[in-house]
Amino acid sequence: MDCQGVAFMTYAMSRESLAKLEKYYLPGGNGLHWPTVFVLPGWLGAWWQVFGAGFEPLILVAREDDEVIGVAPLKFRGGVASFIGDNSVCDYLDCIVAPGREADFSRELLEYMPGHGIESLVLETLRPESVAGHNLVVEGRRQGHSVTCSPIGVSFEMELPATWEAYLGSLESKQQRGVERKMRQLDKVAEVRFSVLRDAEVGEAELEAFFQMMAGSRRDKALFLTAEMRLFFEKITAAMSSYKLLRLAFLDVGVARVSAVLYFGYNDRIYLYNSGYVPQYAEMNVGLVSKLYCIRQAIAERKRVFDFLKGSEVYKSRLGGHEVRLSRCVIDFQ
Repeated sequence: MDCQGVAFMTYAMSRESLAKLEKYYLPGGNGLHWPTVFVLPGWLGAWWQVFGAGFEPLILVAREDDEVIGVAPLKFRGGVASFIGDNSVCDYLDCIVAPGREADFSRELLEYMPGHGIESLVLETLRPESVAGHNLVVEGRRQGHSVTCSPIGVSFEMELPATWEAYLGSLESKQQRGVERKMRQLDKVAEVRFSVLRDAEVGEAELEAFFQMMAGSRRDKALFLTAEMRLFFEKITAAMSSYKLLRLAFLDVGVARVSAVLYFGYNDRIYLYNSGYVPQYAEMNVGLVSKLYCIRQAIAERKRVFDFLKGSEVYKSRLGGHEVRLSRCVIDFQ
């Protein structure tokens, strides 16, 4: 057969250090799709510094000729590879892949793993449209591996309309009346001010105020906020600030600072990461009202999606969120 003029694609998989992951993000992401804040190099690096003890980093980079087509940011221990991160602080995890190259990347990654001591690939906190939750699962079954997927929880998100009035109109009538009533009631108490600090504006004092309100608002949050977890929050806020994604919002009623919301603005989406409030103001619904102000701010900034993130708290659906099911998939190579 005459093969003259036929171009052959050469694929290669290399293992690189976590420190080098940043070079694939900046400038411009190197043509790769970084789907959420939870896979950005700064976030992964923060997790590794605080929680990575006992794991070996396994950053696998797939190339076609000299072009990077995808990255799997993994950790490794005892024959098991899994995403760097965990489902307690990383709401969504995934691979980082060039658009249109998902199938090629998945094939190369899964063909590489069995010959390099990896017995199973455990993928957690997967959105339905994720590369890991879709393409890797399809390719794993095509290659004849054992693939099992199971639900691991839900998140809630909503498409944002163009105006605050349109948002209120999109709510069920009962919820709309409740939202308007809660905001009016707070306005009657004293002057209400909502302020959003961005990036370098968030200093140690502001972060400490957030920690105090987070721990004071619920017992489970107080238990969650260990010294180790505080350190992680400090590192991710610093990392997100360096990317110009950090937001820390405060709600003041009169002279009192009553609630706080930590969130991130990435691409066309707002990620509502955590929040807290001063317990003595709980009856004024300051926690809920502060989230409503965040939604109004997101609409003003013309964001497309407001993501309440993981968890099935009732307020998320009442404020217009729709359920997104998350999964855990395991690909066994033995």
